[in-house]
Amino acid sequence: MSPALLVFAKVPEPGRVKTRLTPPLAAEDAAALYDAFLRDALDRYAAWGRGPGAPSVRLYLDAEPPPGLVPPGVGVYRQRGRGLGERMLHAVVEAFAAGHPAAVLLGTDHPTLPMALVELAFEALDDPLTAVLGPSDDGGYYLLGLNEVSADLFDMDYSHPHVFEDTLERVMENDLTPVVLPPHYDVDDAASLGRLVTEWRAGADTGPR
Repeated sequence: MSPALLVFAKVPEPGRVKTRLTPPLAAEDAAALYDAFLRDALDRYAAWGRGPGAPSVRLYLDAEPPPGLVPPGVGVYRQRGRGLGERMLHAVVEAFAAGHPAAVLLGTDHPTLPMALVELAFEALDDPLTAVLGPSDDGGYYLLGLNEVSADLFDMDYSHPHVFEDTLERVMENDLTPVVLPPHYDVDDAASLGRLVTEWRAGADTGPR
């Protein structure tokens, strides 16, 4: 069986998503932006998942998806657990229980994330007992890949700027081989939104690669 790409997201509703962008955006505009990020990511991953030997795409949502959100070929699952760590752990455990030999977990807050980095993560997981981390500029991580379940990696506080460092330390404590990808950034506040807009206005290549 192929590995699994686990996409974590919320249903895009005003007041529930991108709250750190309100202001400068109105709640409805922030939700529309999140919806665009989510749809773009799902379309990109679904197209990739239809290729030979590509990972299965599993979308984990916090509620029922609205009609037309999920493209064909993407499985939809409900997030389970009290906090983010517990919900991510449940998703990884479910993927392994379904027979997938490896899983890469990521969100949809990084619309310019190069596909090459996701591909590198899966390539690294060909080696046993490996954990792949993609650090984000805010101190967290945009991607976590595993080929062995390790609950310790998810039993932590996610509300501080040292999540990546703490997770990397847990990886080594659990005798997993860490693979660290190049850093990238999430769009979740006014500064990062400004960075995204500046890149687009400058004509930077911010599309899938």
